[in-house]
Amino acid sequence: MHGGPVLDCCFHDDSSGFSASADNKVRRIMFSLGKEEILGRHDASVRCIEYSYAAGQVITGSWDKTLKCWDPRGASGQERTLVGTYPQPERVYSLSLVGNRLVVATAGRHVNVYDLRNMSQPEQRRESSLKYQTRCVRCYPNGTGYALSSVEGRVAMEFFDLSEASQAKKYAFKCHRKSEAGRDIVYPVNAIAFHPVYGTFATGGCDGFVNVWDGNNKKRLYQYSKYPTSVAALSFSRDGRLLAVASSYTFEEGDKAHEPDAIFVRSVNEIEVKPKPK
Repeated sequence: MHGGPVLDCCFHDDSSGFSASADNKVRRIMFSLGKEEILGRHDASVRCIEYSYAAGQVITGSWDKTLKCWDPRGASGQERTLVGTYPQPERVYSLSLVGNRLVVATAGRHVNVYDLRNMSQPEQRRESSLKYQTRCVRCYPNGTGYALSSVEGRVAMEFFDLSEASQAKKYAFKCHRKSEAGRDIVYPVNAIAFHPVYGTFATGGCDGFVNVWDGNNKKRLYQYSKYPTSVAALSFSRDGRLLAVASSYTFEEGDKAHEPDAIFVRSVNEIEVKPKPK
């Protein structure tokens, strides 16, 4: 297995998947055969990985300030599976796919939007509308835009269409905060996951809470009971009936005693994720 922490993973199909690690390696895992192999390498930790069904490629983002595309159908060996390397303005923190569109969020609040059919340069170069470091970006399931979260308890709702009418619809909101003794305590928003059926979305923060939001109506639909420590990652199942929650201290307050890492898989009730009529 990896010689360092696994930082991200994704499915290819029901029999295989891919993982990205702080050991700079990208691995293919074949569940049915109980085997794995190295798909390729970066020059620094590989922070995020996605499989594009539209392009048939694995896409990885690294702290070496590059994005790489790999063809897993190629013969093994990096030079035969690497399709392209694309320099980024800073370390890659998060990426997300919808159809042929790829959104890459980096340090320095940069956001690059690519068309996977022409990766020679970004379709759009943007700056995050949030003031502080990006934690997560996730595309809307309908392909019209993306949600972006930051370390200071905010989420921005953005749209790809650059027309004045579309840009007028974008907004940001505060979340994962609490007031204590007259002070506003703010928590990083580490994870965003869209519901595959209803298009609502869940956010997970360093406060240990998972909230579900209706982005169109700008309302919170539900808050789950607090998890033992920071919520580091979230994922809905393909049918939206299950939600996996990774509870893992993310060292935002330095090295201290904390609850052990755990993954919780919970059943999702329709009332928690279905938009309410206006």
